[in-house]
Amino acid sequence: MWICTVRPLHRIVLAIAVLVGGFYVAGALKAQKSEIISVSSAIFASALLIPNPQIEDVYLYLVFPSGEAANPFDEGLAHYVEHLAWLSAFGGSNNNHERHSNAWTNQFSTGYWQIADGDDLRNALGRLIAVSEPLSVNSDFALQERSIVLREYDYRVAERLLYPVYRDMDKILYGDGTLARSVIGEPSVIARYSLDDAKNLHRQSHILRSATLLVYGNVDKSQLEAALSALPIEQRPKPIMNSTSNGWVEDGLIKDKTSLSISELNEDTFLYRKLVPLSICNSPAYCETVREISEDALNSALLGGLAGPLEFDQFVTRDFSLDINLIKDAYVEISFTAHPDSNISLEEVELAFQDSYRTTLQNGLTPKTFERIKSRLSGELDSILTRDRPRYIRDLTLDQLMSAQPVFSLSDKTGTLESIQLEDVNQFLRSLLANGREVTRFVMAER
Repeated sequence: MWICTVRPLHRIVLAIAVLVGGFYVAGALKAQKSEIISVSSAIFASALLIPNPQIEDVYLYLVFPSGEAANPFDEGLAHYVEHLAWLSAFGGSNNNHERHSNAWTNQFSTGYWQIADGDDLRNALGRLIAVSEPLSVNSDFALQERSIVLREYDYRVAERLLYPVYRDMDKILYGDGTLARSVIGEPSVIARYSLDDAKNLHRQSHILRSATLLVYGNVDKSQLEAALSALPIEQRPKPIMNSTSNGWVEDGLIKDKTSLSISELNEDTFLYRKLVPLSICNSPAYCETVREISEDALNSALLGGLAGPLEFDQFVTRDFSLDINLIKDAYVEISFTAHPDSNISLEEVELAFQDSYRTTLQNGLTPKTFERIKSRLSGELDSILTRDRPRYIRDLTLDQLMSAQPVFSLSDKTGTLESIQLEDVNQFLRSLLANGREVTRFVMAER
């Protein structure tokens, strides 16, 4: 099964917007503008269709707006429930060839997907929604699957030498907030997972009338409507989802800095993360566009970017990456990772990074840098859309659903990119100077 997380240091993708148990689809459901078709359904909170007659298959995605951050039980149990729900849908058997079909869990969503052809659409939908039915696995099978989750932990974590450092940073950055929870859990906790707790969490989290169905591929609206009309309507009451950010992050400011060494690490590593409130957000597309321009500019060798002062001019770092991540509509997380160049200390990396980074945040981008980044993003988008427009729309929509961001359309994205102004970006950059929660790690390779 596929685990993902919204955190930029170790994310796959983040990505569904929960507004009092539903979804905000920002003007995105007008087919003639967005190419996302809203299909009427009494089963789901939303059913979205992105037709692509140029491919043979139909891709079905079922996204529940509940992940590890909403799990009141043992840490990582949402991921275990994902395993059990998918296997339960196939009769609780390890032998079914479809047991390895894709599923994911992250902090804000749990999802499942299948590939079908048009003739099998109704059956495929039936199999997909079966994940919401009460778990039907027995205790022996649940214990066996618990062992599989433990092996998955070893597979995903054992070779990641910096994983314990990331987890330590999570716990300090988010404090006692739910975002500090591990999506995959810890071995000592996984070993005591309870089937009763899993069943309780499944009942709370896998509610079809809170979920979004996303359908992409060789199918039209009438075909999908016919298939949906043949499905049973879930009788369970729809829960009231908590759409606020209360409890995600511990209140208060913090600055935490420490050094450590790891014996098998190949190179010294500088890690910095900061969390600040998201103070400027006119619309989902606006927020994402400003974030994207800011991130690209800071990673560039253009004036105001970090590549010049850190790599090409002063040779402070051998390589680096900076990520800016929006956490729903509440927070901005900045993550910076760098490896020092020869004869450069981690303290020197920090000094050079903070000096260049804060200078750009204070002064903003120059008009030339802004226009270069904006033109580059526009050109890249045009190139992608020329190659495969429907697939890009699918990826854009699914990423938003998975990463807990409000859904906006392609026309929203292109329109915002065209209209965004330099001051919009510079205002966002200045907001990153706000006091927040900061964690710095100097990780040294033992020599």
